[in-house]
Amino acid sequence: MTKFSPRFLATAVLGLGILGFAATSGHADTATTAGPVLCGVEAKTINGMLSLEATMLSTEALSGYYEFKVVSSGPGGNSNINQGGAFAANANDQISLGKVMINGGSNYKVSFDVNANGASIDCAKQVASLR
Repeated sequence: MTKFSPRFLATAVLGLGILGFAATSGHADTATTAGPVLCGVEAKTINGMLSLEATMLSTEALSGYYEFKVVSSGPGGNSNINQGGAFAANANDQISLGKVMINGGSNYKVSFDVNANGASIDCAKQVASLR
């Protein structure tokens, strides 16, 4: 039987813990996937403003409609933004369905729903990028 020093065991346990955290921490940034559709809200800070962009990518051509809503409140005031309408997407093309800019320090709530090919998809998850 192989014996390991307490220092080696402590280092190994710490390393496994860090590895486990790293393996699961990226999942909060995963877009919503439903059939051929990958969608989410890309959030970027630009000159102190927060850009929220409703994006979608599909492995096949499709059409449908979307609803993108943002309610925000902060030092600069309150806003209630509703966007929506019909869309058509080519296969493998990422498209922007809506975009808003709000104060970077605002509290906000996002709703983004895509309806295509008879399915309704909740796409409100915030992502860094679909690609």
